[in-house]
Amino acid sequence: MLKPAFCVLSAALLAACASAPGEARPRGVAAYADDARLGEKVSNVCFASSIDGFSLNERDTVVLREGRKEYLVEVFGNCLDLESAMTIGIDSATSCLSKGDALIVSTSLTGSDIGLGPQRCMIQDIYAWNPDAEAAAEPDTPAE
Repeated sequence: MLKPAFCVLSAALLAACASAPGEARPRGVAAYADDARLGEKVSNVCFASSIDGFSLNERDTVVLREGRKEYLVEVFGNCLDLESAMTIGIDSATSCLSKGDALIVSTSLTGSDIGLGPQRCMIQDIYAWNPDAEAAAEPDTPAE
């Protein structure tokens, strides 16, 4: 009796987790295609050691602040810890952050992550970011 109930419950839980058909949400920089805050692609961010903050962190993008300037950084693939990052470090061979350099992402304030430790996320592209520009409005959803 317990086995059939478990199977029915498992099937119901899996059905609840299944994604609904429809349009996939754009990922990475494509998610900001119509956003006025997204600027031109830049080749590098010099004085990488003066990067002093981050925001809008998702699985494949993050906004880094360097003084008064901000940059949207896109990483290759998914950087699973980036969305819940508490600290982000820079690994660059020069004093400029550029494509191919890495973000060292930690979900702990002390950098002593449980398990595999900090995640290394390779930079795919860097874009200028203007936080003062108006953000793109969310599309209206029809009332049900």
